[in-house]
Amino acid sequence: MLKRSNLVLISVLAVLTLFVVAACAEGTENPFGTTTPVPTEGSSNPGTSNPEPSGPDIANGESKFTGLGCSGCHKTDSGKLVGPGLAGIAARGDEYIRLSITDPGAELVEGYANLMPTSFANLKQSDLDDLVAYLKTLN
Repeated sequence: MLKRSNLVLISVLAVLTLFVVAACAEGTENPFGTTTPVPTEGSSNPGTSNPEPSGPDIANGESKFTGLGCSGCHKTDSGKLVGPGLAGIAARGDEYIRLSITDPGAELVEGYANLMPTSFANLKQSDLDDLVAYLKTLN
């Protein structure tokens, strides 16, 4: 008969496994149901002017990294999870990072299977730019 501590351990491992599978699930852009609010047109106060951002929004990129489930498979340091750690990925260049997100099977990191969902190819260009900018900050 299993001890109670073994049952707890097995239950925790099962829940973690389900989390990883859900985070890396193909066919869904956002497996966790979290969203980034998008203001509707005309929602700003007419008396204020909001200048257009002049470049990538790193904070939005970090939010996308978490909200899209990237952190379920990738660590932001050099540690391994389901996928490789992302520290120092900036050295690979912008195009490599973009391709790795939008067409993950194009170039695989040695020792890793092609498990990344392909649904990220449908990201808005601005969100992709923000995500790439955020990833380039990881050292």
